[in-house]
Amino acid sequence: MSKSSIDPKKVEEFLILNPDFLTTNSHILNALEIAHETGGAVSLIQKQVEVLRKNYDSTSKNLIKLIRIAEENEKIFEKTKTLILDLILCKSFTDIVSKTEETFLKEFNSDFCKLIFFKKNNNLPKGRVVDPKEAHSIIGKKYNANDIFCGPMDEKESSFIFGKSAKAKDCALVPIKNSECPGMLALGSKEGLKYSKENDTLFLEFVSESLSRLIDRNMT
Repeated sequence: MSKSSIDPKKVEEFLILNPDFLTTNSHILNALEIAHETGGAVSLIQKQVEVLRKNYDSTSKNLIKLIRIAEENEKIFEKTKTLILDLILCKSFTDIVSKTEETFLKEFNSDFCKLIFFKKNNNLPKGRVVDPKEAHSIIGKKYNANDIFCGPMDEKESSFIFGKSAKAKDCALVPIKNSECPGMLALGSKEGLKYSKENDTLFLEFVSESLSRLIDRNMT
């Protein structure tokens, strides 16, 4: 039978309907040749080994990536736990503000950190309350009272939050959802893309919720 008389489609259908054919006729495997990327020819078995090796390499890389992410998340969890335990021991608003900012600067490697509030309260340290209308006019496109913003910030926004000398390029703006004393935890970076939208913000939400509860405790 000539090669031209063989219907490739029928061969394909036969092999699909008889998946054990090559297993019971293993001598055929050694006779098959498949074009290789280098221009030569390899047997089907060699090709299968090559495919398996590539799949293994890809799986290994993904696994290593997942392990690194898990290790990083574990470190963040431990730092967050330590921060919350320290905050619980704080006796005043001033202590809460100081401990929060100090921890994010030293432990979480933020270049800038500031807690600001949008409603006056006698228990707050001086210089921590900003006019909500002014804040809305400057950072309103990025910040809202419900969602965490992660991304770039301009010089005017950086100056308003962190001070004129800050020059932050990237930020995370975390709302503190407290009806009596609403505020914001602001983190800044001198480099771009540190606080990208792809980053997991779960731990920031947890810190925000904890701060809100601690604020309630220190207002009574």
